Amino acid sequence: MGELIYEKHFHKETIEEIERERIDFVEAFGEDAEQAPSFDEIMKKIYSNVTYLVLPEREKMAQTFIKTAIEISNDYELDIEIEEHLSHISATYYFDCGACMGFLRRIIEMSDDISFFDHIKGFDMVMSLDFYTKAVFKRDRLIHPQWSDLSR
Repeated sequence: MGELIYEKHFHKETIEEIERERIDFVEAFGEDAEQAPSFDEIMKKIYSNVTYLVLPEREKMAQTFIKTAIEISNDYELDIEIEEHLSHISATYYFDCGACMGFLRRIIEMSDDISFFDHIKGFDMVMSLDFYTKAVFKRDRLIHPQWSDLSR
């Protein structure tokens, strides 16, 4: 075991804090859920004032992203799902444990965003990689891809 060089722990909400938020929500909207916005209303609000700008060079590069994701899945026998969304392609890998995963570097470097989840579909770990084919603006502010020259 190596020598610890740096360590920092951030506050994680306790179940009591989460319960307090739920109580605050009930107090704000009442026990009757009809007063609270529905899921569809929340999603409508989130997607209002969103503009998509086609990035033709990125649409071409998306095929390489997909091909690379599939190659890595086949070479290392990782379960994978690839989905096309309105603004991006997601390659989601499912695996148990995760040591010596340097072979994923190639696909991670191609990705614009990365998300990790646990205990999905019976797997210990899920890694979802996003590759944007369209720029996403919300109220004229670039949201994705964050690296883009369009952000200036």
